[in-house]
Amino acid sequence: MAKSIRHLCLWAAAAWFATGGAVLGTETVQSHYDVRLIGAKVGEMVMASTETSSQYSTRARFRTTGAFSTLSQASFDISATGRRTGDRFVPTTYREVTSEGRHSTNVKIAYRSGIATHISGETGGRVPPVDPKKMRGALDPLTVLYAALRRQPMSGACSLDADVFDGQRHARLTLTARQDVQDNVECHGSYKRIAGYSSPSKMNTSVPISVLYTREFDELVAQRITVRTRYGKVTLHRR
Repeated sequence: MAKSIRHLCLWAAAAWFATGGAVLGTETVQSHYDVRLIGAKVGEMVMASTETSSQYSTRARFRTTGAFSTLSQASFDISATGRRTGDRFVPTTYREVTSEGRHSTNVKIAYRSGIATHISGETGGRVPPVDPKKMRGALDPLTVLYAALRRQPMSGACSLDADVFDGQRHARLTLTARQDVQDNVECHGSYKRIAGYSSPSKMNTSVPISVLYTREFDELVAQRITVRTRYGKVTLHRR
């Protein structure tokens, strides 16, 4: 359960910063969100990001709250920095600290020329990690989501197809099926686990994801994010 919520919050961190308004200069935007499972609140997230014409940094923090936290406590603090040229993002650092019951991670990644060249800390994996040299061009989880869910032109929606590498696991994030309804655009896709997972049952399994965008002038802005897990529908709600 906690990992499913973590995946959703990574989407949330990227998308809701991008929909919170344009960033001017080096201004930092911070927002607060409720995370819900089948309509019931299970946690809270705080996200802050900064972007200039050539660089970006983003950070997401989450913790379970209320009655749900007595059943399953989880938290994470994840951040990424990197360079940008237009809509192209290249990470330079990634850090992930998570606590999910008896499981935890504390990972730092440094990149050079599109490759994770230095990985340190506890990745939480019980099997050998995927070889970083085979992951050239792969993005960290937070960067790929941030890049995909920023404000974008109508023609640029639903075009994501990217490899994701967190220092241990290789996944693929796609958001390519498009449905236009008046001024709304809904993109459908999946988060597919490929390699580096401890449980063989998780290999080559996919989690369905959908994002609803509304039109603002000549751009699309993400309004709702939904991840369908085996526990039910998980959604993000901005306060």
